[in-house]
Amino acid sequence: MKLRRPFPFILLIAILLILLVGGLLSIKDRVLVRRTESDAADLAATELTDTVSAPAQQADESHDAEGARALAELALSLLQNDASVDKGANALVSPLSIASALGLAANGAEGETLQQMETVLGMDVGSLNAYLNTQRTRTGSDAHDGKGNPAVTLSNSIWIRDTPEFEASEAFLQDAVSWYGASVFSAPFDDSTVRDINAWVRAGTDGMIDGILDESSPISEEAIMFLVNALAFEAAWEDPIDDGFVETASFTCEDGSEQDVELMYSFENRYFEMDLASGAVAESEEESAAIADGERLVGFAKPYQGGTYAFVALLPPEGTTVSETVAQLSGDTLGALLESSWYAPVEAYLPAFAYDYSTQLDDTLKALGMVDAFNPNAADFSGMGAGLPLNISRVLHKTHIEVDQEGTSAAAATIVELEAGSSAPGEEIPPKVVRLDRPFIYLIVDTRTNTPLFVGALMQP
Repeated sequence: MKLRRPFPFILLIAILLILLVGGLLSIKDRVLVRRTESDAADLAATELTDTVSAPAQQADESHDAEGARALAELALSLLQNDASVDKGANALVSPLSIASALGLAANGAEGETLQQMETVLGMDVGSLNAYLNTQRTRTGSDAHDGKGNPAVTLSNSIWIRDTPEFEASEAFLQDAVSWYGASVFSAPFDDSTVRDINAWVRAGTDGMIDGILDESSPISEEAIMFLVNALAFEAAWEDPIDDGFVETASFTCEDGSEQDVELMYSFENRYFEMDLASGAVAESEEESAAIADGERLVGFAKPYQGGTYAFVALLPPEGTTVSETVAQLSGDTLGALLESSWYAPVEAYLPAFAYDYSTQLDDTLKALGMVDAFNPNAADFSGMGAGLPLNISRVLHKTHIEVDQEGTSAAAATIVELEAGSSAPGEEIPPKVVRLDRPFIYLIVDTRTNTPLFVGALMQP
């Protein structure tokens, strides 16, 4: 089956909107806006999902380790190329969101364009499809239960302009539906389509993101396709932090300035320690003693309810900047660190914080080697449809995070626009102390696979 759709004089074939949102499940009086049936109902668009013959793929966990490290490498590469961190500004990227967006696009790429995308993503497209499908299937079981346990939902959709001029590839749509569980819509690409996409996003993020498209601006006449991914994450801490364990303290930024923060105290039992110079992970007091203080990266994991997700904080050595620390990490070293936590008592001090972040990833992705995809004379996205040469014109990424006494809420949106162109119990030891009162790196991690949903740097609360 092929869908025939129009194209304007200069074609924009796809905007991939990826929204990854995490919201906090309050264990007290907080009430989140929940997904409502009306958000996704009464769409002006026509759903065509049933016309695409594509059976769901079975979960394949054989790519979990490779995928987790690939996403860690992607996140670190993006932060290493992010000027915000060098300037002492907060940063936050969602590798799962970005990989999902680029993974959808990669299914329509061919030749050198595909090879470069696979290099940046750290996996061949077949393995990436299997990994992301398994991640989506696995998180699908983490549904709302009304008891504060983590709720994670991952959904995808394709929106195609209702016009006879563009022929969407059946194979491309089958891959999107089969591997990504995507819904397919035909839409007029007028004001109603903007409202439809925003409503779909609102439903897919449990109302935590009201929309992604500006309803005051019409869709470009050149646009022909939107690929949208939404991820909603809601979790309360395993042990919420009472008011009596919160103090007002000073947070010292890298420029020496100080800000007052609400520093939350908790007692944790997963401790991380690494020698930044060698990348060696310490798993005992003896190995720790061999690390020079100036190279000692320390941290802890604070679990969300149920233990399947955790907030991981990593504090650079005194005198070492976050930027310098990120530059010394890799997907493999970060993966090894996450896999080798040291079970030791930890007195953890975590500041409450919230911020928004946005960046344009074009130059970063080119610097990482994804060059042809942006070049009108070299890009090959012929797998998306027939008749028109396509290239990526821009990649935008926006995120939001809030961490407080009860848990975490986080959100991410990624837009890819394409256009036509030419340890065991033993002797009691004193607790470790990790006081996050200066800039640090943090992650939200699926502990079953060590897949990072978010990787960020808090430079100033």
